[in-house]
Amino acid sequence: MPDRYKDEIENILKGSPNLPDEPLELNESTESFKDQLVFLFFDLRNRKIGSVSAFNILIGSVVLFALFFATKVNLFAVIGIGCLLVSYLTAIWPTSLRSPRLYFDKVLFWFKRLF
Repeated sequence: MPDRYKDEIENILKGSPNLPDEPLELNESTESFKDQLVFLFFDLRNRKIGSVSAFNILIGSVVLFALFFATKVNLFAVIGIGCLLVSYLTAIWPTSLRSPRLYFDKVLFWFKRLF
């Protein structure tokens, strides 16, 4: 927009008596990238399946992928993908994995309703 129009709009707005106050500018997240990574690390350490945390499962999948690239045994890649999936599900849905018996009972109830 040309400066001439901006100046005219500003003059019109200055002459208006019932304008609301200027909105406050909200600062974005003040956390640094390092703080966010530290929070993610501790969050992954706290979300567990039994006694194994999501972070430990993630490290296990990295080790299995390294074994796959070193030995070219496909079983390591398949198990590594499985571990990666379990780690992801633990990090995203920790409440559903903390009480698997409850969800298993729901599945059994659904199957019983079918018959």
